[in-house]
Amino acid sequence: MPEIEFTIDTESGKCETQINGIKGPACERNAQQLKQILGSPATDQRTPEFHVKAQTKRQVGSNE
Repeated sequence: MPEIEFTIDTESGKCETQINGIKGPACERNAQQLKQILGSPATDQRTPEFHVKAQTKRQVGSNE
């Protein structure tokens, strides 16, 4: 299940955001939406999960 995790340092106010359960370009789209809401991050790092290619299912049907 996709989720967005926020970690807030109560002393400095620094907020760290991590997107989990979303792979590839879909993750980038979600990150862009977060940037519109929260503003540009001080750092932006892609996790190994981002680089996993989404699998597509092919259906083969008959033309009857």
